[in-house]
Amino acid sequence: MKKILVILCSIVAITSISACSDEKDPNVLKVSKSSDEIVGENYQTVVSELEESGFTDIETKVLDDLITGWLTKDGEIEKVEINGATDFSANDSFQKDSEIVITYHTFLEEKKSDTETTNEKNSDAVEKSTEEESSEAVDQSTNDTSVENDQEILTEKNNEDLAAVLAVNDTNDPSVDEFTKKYAGRTIKFDGYIAHMMPHDKYTTRYDILINTGDYGETTFNGPDFKFEDVSVFDLNLTGSEIPETIGMGQNLRITAVVEEYNENPGLFFLEPISSEIR
Repeated sequence: MKKILVILCSIVAITSISACSDEKDPNVLKVSKSSDEIVGENYQTVVSELEESGFTDIETKVLDDLITGWLTKDGEIEKVEINGATDFSANDSFQKDSEIVITYHTFLEEKKSDTETTNEKNSDAVEKSTEEESSEAVDQSTNDTSVENDQEILTEKNNEDLAAVLAVNDTNDPSVDEFTKKYAGRTIKFDGYIAHMMPHDKYTTRYDILINTGDYGETTFNGPDFKFEDVSVFDLNLTGSEIPETIGMGQNLRITAVVEEYNENPGLFFLEPISSEIR
């Protein structure tokens, strides 16, 4: 009888241990989709799905790099990382507090830039109106002439100095420095192309862009080395009938920009972009 009781107790103990080992660990969760399936989906949808599954440490990162949104949609996921891994399969298991980082595309910076540009234009309009009214009380005719001259955009056709600068064969030609000093703050317009484009410092959405005159691929080279420094794609204010999803080296543009300064040491002519027409 005692042997039977011992055997029964052993069976109960083994059964209890087996049951415990089969219980699901509440701190271990499975993902319902692979990394390849998640890429391209809307980040808000994926965040909601992960939260519903029980994951607690979900972070989002923004790539404010969209221009038109024709190929890549606003909110579309570029990549997803779980504990640093970007390659995983559906039903893979992870701890519920695993670090999940979702990187997605958006127009956020463009909208911000547009708002800032609008505010700046409104502010400039108010200042201009005030200045015109003050000057008008002194000399109406003189003021009209001054305003017209200040607003004129300099081109090769209407300004001999700009035409000469765009035709120089040496980026260190003294005439380039003379031009920037004479016309600092004025607006110029010319045809050029992106000769080089690289991230500014450690940023991923701000760039240093080298602009040369003429068309990309031409065998002859004239004009200074123009530079847009620390700008986003949206700062270029791209215009034209066919704006590409991304731009880079070799893109032909019609540049409208403000003259800033000339740095003789690297031989760079710095500009502040106003608009860049795709051509």
